[in-house]
Amino acid sequence: MLFTHIPASVMMKLMFPQNEPQPRASRVFYGWWVALSCILITFINGSIFFSYGIFFKPVAFDFGWSRSEFAITYGIMLAAYAPGSYFAGKLADRFSPRKVMLIAALLIGIGYLFCARAQNLATMVLGYAILGAGLGSTLTLPTATIQRWFINLRGTMLGAVNAGMGIGGLVFAPLANWLIAREGWRTSYLIIGIFFGATIALAAFLLVSEPRKMNLTPYGYNRDLSHGLFSKGSEGTPASLNDAFHLRAFWIMSALYITSFIPSFFISTHLVPYVTDRGISAAVAAQGVGLLAAVSAGGRMLLNWLAGKIGWTQSLILCYAVATAAVVSLAFINSTITFYLFALAYGLSWGSTISLLGGMAANLFGLMALSELLGFLLGIATLAGAPIPWLGGVVFDKTNTYIPAILFAAACYGIAVVLSWSLKSKKK
Repeated sequence: MLFTHIPASVMMKLMFPQNEPQPRASRVFYGWWVALSCILITFINGSIFFSYGIFFKPVAFDFGWSRSEFAITYGIMLAAYAPGSYFAGKLADRFSPRKVMLIAALLIGIGYLFCARAQNLATMVLGYAILGAGLGSTLTLPTATIQRWFINLRGTMLGAVNAGMGIGGLVFAPLANWLIAREGWRTSYLIIGIFFGATIALAAFLLVSEPRKMNLTPYGYNRDLSHGLFSKGSEGTPASLNDAFHLRAFWIMSALYITSFIPSFFISTHLVPYVTDRGISAAVAAQGVGLLAAVSAGGRMLLNWLAGKIGWTQSLILCYAVATAAVVSLAFINSTITFYLFALAYGLSWGSTISLLGGMAANLFGLMALSELLGFLLGIATLAGAPIPWLGGVVFDKTNTYIPAILFAAACYGIAVVLSWSLKSKKK
């Protein structure tokens, strides 16, 4: 509608009161460039996590390490990931996510270089520690940043950004397997490290923390409808991490993150060794991991869209229930077909829970301090799950089977179903 009888200056004051960001004319809304940056960053996040298991047997075999010994590297990476995630979120809220991501790119590249040159377990552990410190920001910052740029499409864009993780796994699980077979694991570490570091550095230059930094408003911004997400100190909308500590919902969210990450860390570390033990070839195992990653990418978008229809809580309950059943089915895998069926079910459910948790956090606590809050939630969950890869290896070394660990992982997802049920989210 054209209001030709109202001066343009008056219209601007009515639409955008003082102390609120003014839109800047542009052919392309800059939020789309931010979305591209965030997707590239989560693409690298997923590539790192999904390719870890591909290196497991080749590296352990060359050094003569047991599974629990090599799994220590994953635990150390997660232990470094936890503070990296928290401090990345805290610094990004106060300064610039661009600078934080450039530091992360450097750390990831250096970490892979140490892995490529490792001559003993200590050097390999150091490499994964450096890698984990940089990796900590690659989910926290994209998840928080994209939700500040989009209001109407917040769930959809959050799903798209988190889908980058699945796409990364789809590409790099089989690619890492091919590289190791062709060039060996040392050269593969080096090539992958250079590519990952360079990609994150390039993506960082597109990253802007929020529209106000560019005198813009979020896509679909409405002052009345969006006030709860951006307001400071309103009920259920903490202005800082200290405020969140007083909210019951925050501690339920913390427990949900922990019960989500513990089983996922075990599976991402030991899935390939487990299925190859059961007669599935390394190539098929890598393809299955790629399939799992691809399905998780689609699942993130589908379930985030569904959350806008049925609610965040209901979507989480559905995903955790499917994840529980999928992990139980791991005990019965005996063929390529059953492995692929597991990959389909688990990829859909596991991938979606990670994305839905980020959306649920914004829905419950707003966007004011979201980077810091997500940094804490991801950090505490990662720290709690850090010993799990090593413990999974210990279980195998002692019992020569992964079945007890698999049942424990299924129980964690079952607990998450109950926790989700108890969590009351705001209206969509």
